[in-house]
Amino acid sequence: MGRICGLNLSHNGSLAILDGGEVEFYLEEERVSRVKRDRSARTLAAQYLDDDLDVVTICDCYTTYNLEKYILRTKQANEIIDLVKSRGLTLKDYRHRHHECHAANAYYNSGFTDAAVIVMDGKGSLHKHKDLKFCETESIFDVNDGKFESVFRHYSTFWSEDESKKLESPFWDDGNFYSNRTSIGQAYRRVSRYCGFDETDAGKTMGLASYGAAPVDLFEEVNGHSVCSEELSPEGNTTSYTGHPYHPEDLAYRLQKSAENHALYMLEKAYELTGKENFVLTGGFFLNCMSNYELLKTGINLYVDPLAYDGGLAIGSALLEHYENSFPRS
Repeated sequence: MGRICGLNLSHNGSLAILDGGEVEFYLEEERVSRVKRDRSARTLAAQYLDDDLDVVTICDCYTTYNLEKYILRTKQANEIIDLVKSRGLTLKDYRHRHHECHAANAYYNSGFTDAAVIVMDGKGSLHKHKDLKFCETESIFDVNDGKFESVFRHYSTFWSEDESKKLESPFWDDGNFYSNRTSIGQAYRRVSRYCGFDETDAGKTMGLASYGAAPVDLFEEVNGHSVCSEELSPEGNTTSYTGHPYHPEDLAYRLQKSAENHALYMLEKAYELTGKENFVLTGGFFLNCMSNYELLKTGINLYVDPLAYDGGLAIGSALLEHYENSFPRS
C-alpha cells in the first residue's frame, strides 16, 4: 500500500496525500473556499479522491457544546464519508484517535527516534468512562522506534449541564486524570471572547498579554494534577482580585503566564513518566510561541509541530495508517 489520502474534518479542514510515507500534497479547504478555517474539506475531497489511492483516512474532534454546529459538522462528515464510499475507496476512521494523529504528525517529522510527545489542545476525541462522556484534552506519549505508548491522558466533561453527569471532584483511574475543568485551548477561547476577539483568535490574546499585569493563578494543582481554575467554568467570573472586572490586557496576561507555567508542569511530567531527553510538542496550544520559548529556555531537545493545529490531522492520520498497517517502522 503506497498512496494514502488523509482528511481532517475539524477546523482548518485539510487534505493530504502520502506516497510511500512521504507527503506529496497538502492543502487546507479555506484556500479554495475562501472561508476562514473552513472545516468541510468537501471541495478538496471532490477533486482529489481518485482511484490512484489505496486508502483514505479521516479524523476530526468531538464537541457538542453547540447543537446547531454539531449537527452541521456531522452532516459535513457524513457527506465526505459517502463520497469516499461512492468512489469505491477503502475508508479508515481515526476519529477516535485525535491526539494520536496529532502525535504522529509531529513525531514522524521530528527527526527523533525516541521521544516524549506532549499533546495539548481544546478538544480531542470522545472518551467514555462508566456512564460519563469525557473528551481528551492533554496526552503524553512515550515513543520508542515509532511505537507509541500512552502514559498519561487528561479527560474532561467540560462542565456538563446535566446535573446527574457532573463530577463531584477530579479523580485518577488507571493512570489517567478525569475532571470537569476547561482545557487550556478552551480557556483561550473564553478569554479571547472576553477580550473582544473571535474565540479562535488565541494568537491575538497571546499578543495582548504583553500589555497587561495580573496575578498568575489561573491554573491550580487539584488532586495531583495542574488544571484550569474553576473561575473559567461557564458559571465563573472574570473579576480581578480587587473585585472589579479585568481589563482585557490584564486577563490575557493572567492566562498567558498561567498557561506558560502549566506547560512547564507538563514538560516535567513528561520527563518523569518517560525519562526521555527529546520532547515533541503538538496540539493547538503549542502554536503559542511565547510558551514554547519558555520551554526552550530550559535547554531541552525540542521539536514543535508547525502544523500543531487540527489541519495537521490529515497528515497525522495518514502517517498512522502508513506505519501501523502498511510499512511498520524498522
